[in-house]
Amino acid sequence: MNDQVLLYLQIAFWVLVFLLVLCYCLFPLSLPFVSELFKRRHRHIDKNFELPMVTLLISAYNEEAVIERKIKNIQEIDYPKEKLEVLIGDDGSADATAEIVARYADQGITLVKAPKNAGKAAMLNRLQKLAHGEILVFCDANTMFFPNVIRKLVAPFCDTKIGCVCGHLILSDKSGSVLGRGESSYWDLESEIKKFEGVLDRLIGGNGALYAIRRELYTELPVKKSVMDDFFITTKILQKGYFCTFVPSAIGTEQTSKEGGGEYRRKVRIGRANFNYLFSYLPLLNPFRPLLAYLFLSHKLLRWFSPHILILLFIINALLLTEGTVYCVTFAMMVLTALVCVTKIVPSAFYFVSMNMALLKGFFLAFRREKSGGWSREARSDDDESAAVAVKALPLVFACAVAMSSAPANAFTMDVQGGVVNHVSEITDFNLSIYGHWWYPIDQMVFVGIGGGYQEIDNVGLVPLSASAWIRLPMGGQTLPVVTGDLGYLIGSDHQLFWRTGGGLDIKNGDYSSIMLMGGYEFLEHDGKGFIYLQAGILIEL
Repeated sequence: MNDQVLLYLQIAFWVLVFLLVLCYCLFPLSLPFVSELFKRRHRHIDKNFELPMVTLLISAYNEEAVIERKIKNIQEIDYPKEKLEVLIGDDGSADATAEIVARYADQGITLVKAPKNAGKAAMLNRLQKLAHGEILVFCDANTMFFPNVIRKLVAPFCDTKIGCVCGHLILSDKSGSVLGRGESSYWDLESEIKKFEGVLDRLIGGNGALYAIRRELYTELPVKKSVMDDFFITTKILQKGYFCTFVPSAIGTEQTSKEGGGEYRRKVRIGRANFNYLFSYLPLLNPFRPLLAYLFLSHKLLRWFSPHILILLFIINALLLTEGTVYCVTFAMMVLTALVCVTKIVPSAFYFVSMNMALLKGFFLAFRREKSGGWSREARSDDDESAAVAVKALPLVFACAVAMSSAPANAFTMDVQGGVVNHVSEITDFNLSIYGHWWYPIDQMVFVGIGGGYQEIDNVGLVPLSASAWIRLPMGGQTLPVVTGDLGYLIGSDHQLFWRTGGGLDIKNGDYSSIMLMGGYEFLEHDGKGFIYLQAGILIEL
């Protein structure tokens, strides 16, 4: 590579590092100072404000395990009964949710029943049209309120410029899963961020489990693709020039998903929904509203694109390994961090990498057509033990050499490939390449693992050993495009660092195997040589 390309790569590397540091370090640390400097000091107070009529909206799907407890929780709310309307929408549940809600018809609980599962957005649109309250309060069926929640939520609306108020959701984990514990810790940090954004009255996104808005500011939710109703509604309120605030004393409690896989699938859906309507949120970057733009960029946009930034950083860092000790150190830190994350030594680190994988998967899913507006319910750790729960056991395979001793003996996911690896300048000189991997499937689309095999380069036999990644892109049916990457050492007469990146096609060949057609670029660090490889093989998944 020439000097100009190296310069561009170095600039790109440090810009990406800065963006990550801004998102996860500088932004949270800056919030106390920003909130003190720019908090609203002049409020538009309605002196004739009195307790408004409130409508509580709940969209429920297969919630028989918690819905009766939720209704009893609502009945304990400290708010004038004549000013509290409760609408519970049953979105085509296949269980007894509707029957349970119907029992309380004579106790101020209104059931709105949909003939089929059309999705949460469609149900909320329907409930909003039936609501009579000046203030709409949204919550989930599994969110339990403190008795004073409604009073706390409506109090800030005495300021006529407040359009949305978000309460404080406290997550607890009884599942014992690594992702459940990670989600609980993450939410504690997220609540702290919301507190400071609330001081600024510029909360970036509400929480669907507990938030309230002025009825006239409701924006009808799109139903053609999945949408995060809380984020969509609250950002539209901000775009209309109103403020969104946070009330830490308006408390609701909720349990994390009952199994770790449920938390991961939920994050995939959230990621997909956010990317579905990304362009409708970009007006928040308006440079004439710099504070709002800073909050949206740092809190949301950079976080959504963190997996893309991390992948680019890894690739660029690999290309810069010969450019100084600092790049060797940063690369070693990334590899070490990846090992710590994948092996679950630190639960919060594993949660971080898993949720970024979920965001990445959600990003690619956003390009696919969705089958329906319906939604499925994840089992939670506060469900009744008698409730039927579909538990999916994920096969565990070696993620890396450190994790091999802890992988179950019956886990079996691997691939074997054969082909050629040819020098870029001597493309017709065919060198044998045999490669294989043991994989740890994070889910059916994302794998990490270790690779090895045999290569002949310039008549010299070499054995590659590498840490590897494999990502299926959800852009097909039987045939899916894939992206792969390997980083490791070529062991032989002159062992050296190498990396390879490429892609190809994963062609399903029954329930447990795929035929692979792969190609890409391989680089030898010591020799400074680039190679092109072409391979075909088979992937076995059990």
